[in-house]
Amino acid sequence: MKMFSTPKALFCLYTLLNVVLLNNVPLSNDLTLSSPAVSAFPRHLSEVKKNSSSSDSSDNKLTRKLYDGTLANSLFTEHSDNAALLSELSKKEYLVHKNQTLRENVSNKDMVSLLDGFNKLYAIEHERMMNRLSEKLSELQTKCKIPAYVAGELLKECKRSIESEHNTIMNSYKNSYNSYVMSYTSSASSFASFYMRYVRAWNKGLKKSEEKWNKIFEEKANIYKAATPKQ
Repeated sequence: MKMFSTPKALFCLYTLLNVVLLNNVPLSNDLTLSSPAVSAFPRHLSEVKKNSSSSDSSDNKLTRKLYDGTLANSLFTEHSDNAALLSELSKKEYLVHKNQTLRENVSNKDMVSLLDGFNKLYAIEHERMMNRLSEKLSELQTKCKIPAYVAGELLKECKRSIESEHNTIMNSYKNSYNSYVMSYTSSASSFASFYMRYVRAWNKGLKKSEEKWNKIFEEKANIYKAATPKQ
């Protein structure tokens, strides 16, 4: 497999994930994650989010319907900030699967483009998940009278745990990821198989993290709820 100089996209995922996971997002009203944190993301991610919200939603829905069986379309829910990106991913996935059916190769450009697009989607979905978790904890803090310092420490622990769990996922795919983005070409079948495992792993990781920490938040809230004197 012929290799060439490392493309910029090679470190895109790992730089992006570390920025997202290690970013110390300021807390507003004790817990709510602040939206300006998006500016800390790489420039290309900010552009994707901006374009997604301004794109024609009817065109995005038509594209997703056309490529209904694609992975991105089946795993992620459409929102205003990811609609255009999901639409583009569906198109790119379709082309890879078409090459797979024809037993043809897929170019480096197409592999990098698809992986880079999904990395941007992951960052958007990760931020959305953290916002939901923060809002959940904020609601429980008010409802069950959880002390502010306890809630703050719990959120920090949540972020550290998710960082560790997602770093494990990242490391398990790092070698294969680098191999594809450094190759001139690859069989469509081989790349499609990797891409499916890669996307499903991140989708599962996001869901697992959110379910785990929602449960932990509920358990912690129940302790303070039980200790609160009844009126």
